Amino acid sequence: MLDPIRTEIAAAPVSSTEAVARALAALTPADLLRLKRMAQLRARMLPGLEWEELLNEALLRALDGSRRWPENVPLLAFIAGIMRSLVDARAQERRCRAERALASGETPMAAPPDARLHARECLVAIARFFAGDPDVLALISALARQYLGEGEGPAPRLSKRRREAARKRLARAILRGQLDGFLP
Repeated sequence: MLDPIRTEIAAAPVSSTEAVARALAALTPADLLRLKRMAQLRARMLPGLEWEELLNEALLRALDGSRRWPENVPLLAFIAGIMRSLVDARAQERRCRAERALASGETPMAAPPDARLHARECLVAIARFFAGDPDVLALISALARQYLGEGEGPAPRLSKRRREAARKRLARAILRGQLDGFLP
């Protein structure tokens, strides 16, 4: 079996695309599942982006040579990096379009229906997850109002200490992946 950290025997020079194709063919079902999960997590960051589309585009870029596989980088990390780059580029493109629309005085573009539905489902899931923590819910609500330009600052009814503690609980839940099972 081919090691996914590119340890081919140097009998003949192998192009990066050939090495990627061989390593992809040698992936185990567990490795394929990891790639799928990484794609699902990355695609979740941009509503309207399907994980299959993201994974296929990343694999295509690795196989067509537009992204070169660096030496001593595990294949899964290489593909994950491509997916991260693709999501970041799409997010940057969306931000630039929104900034241009705001700068030109145009009304903000309405989010596509699937993005609005996804956002509503996520908010319901987050509210369900933090149902027993009113401080975190107040913080999320205040941040949403602030983002929409409807409020002064984050959670004005909370003391600075309670607001900071709620922010830390929210961050820990996100970093630990505790919301993964709740989010659509």
